[in-house]
Amino acid sequence: MVISKCLGFERCRYNGKMVTSDIIENFRPFVEFITVCPEGDIGLGTPRDPIRLVNGENLRLIQPSTGQDITEKMQLFVSSFLENLSDVDGFILKSKSPSCGLRTTKVFPTADAQEPLHKHGTGFLAKGLLDRFTNLPYADEVALMDPEIREHFLTRIFMYADLRLHLNSIQELMDFQSRNKLLLMAYDQRRSKVLGRILADHKQRPFAEIVRAYTRTVKEITLVPPSRGNVANAFMHAFGYFSHKMGSDKKQYLLDCMEAYRKGVLTLQELRKSMIPWILGFRIAYLEDQTLFYPYPENSGIADQYKGNVNIQH
Repeated sequence: MVISKCLGFERCRYNGKMVTSDIIENFRPFVEFITVCPEGDIGLGTPRDPIRLVNGENLRLIQPSTGQDITEKMQLFVSSFLENLSDVDGFILKSKSPSCGLRTTKVFPTADAQEPLHKHGTGFLAKGLLDRFTNLPYADEVALMDPEIREHFLTRIFMYADLRLHLNSIQELMDFQSRNKLLLMAYDQRRSKVLGRILADHKQRPFAEIVRAYTRTVKEITLVPPSRGNVANAFMHAFGYFSHKMGSDKKQYLLDCMEAYRKGVLTLQELRKSMIPWILGFRIAYLEDQTLFYPYPENSGIADQYKGNVNIQH
């Protein structure tokens, strides 16, 4: 994953400071980060006089205090950086930065203007990443504070990384499909069935073609967050594996939880916590492996806190 170096890795912001994020720290042990500070890497130094996006005939990158135009230098850096990137699953960039901002950066009419034209500009590195990796997850440290954005972002990051490690054989792809079946159903039940048909056709098509079609379809399905209704339906599908083993009051409790989530009363984490103890208690192996309940490592502790301590009353 590409990440702005100033987000907890180095004091390289223009003012010599660093931004910390508990969210990033929580999954840092599970991610291989590729850190980057475009402004430092082109030799502006730390601390440094601020630079800004200036919208003349073409977007420029100017340092007002010196009048220096560093547009070409930054473009050369971005091109070189992108050429050396491989196996990237997504990126987290610094908000409002003239190099890394994702539609959050001030754009000024002139280098010395007091007021910006708007505050929705995209930094030079950010634009390069968006153009090159059009279907990959991206966010900044501010957006990650929103629970729904964070959920969707982390789910995609770890799903894509997992998929990348399962592209060596049809059996690996089938294993990925099996473990992610309910999660993909939560995104788009109709289109998730297409994935099964792609794999079923593996004897009639070259494996490389299967990989391309499968990977493309997974990323298309998961491009936008799933609706609450779709997620609730996927949980209802899982519920069908053990509902017949439950008493009527316990069964109604889970039905109420799913309906509460559908209406926006419960969070997805709360819905997961309501169902996971039953999955573990009844030892439903298929569901224990489903990424719908553990889509990223931060959730791994949920199961651990119940294992060996679940007493299901039939």
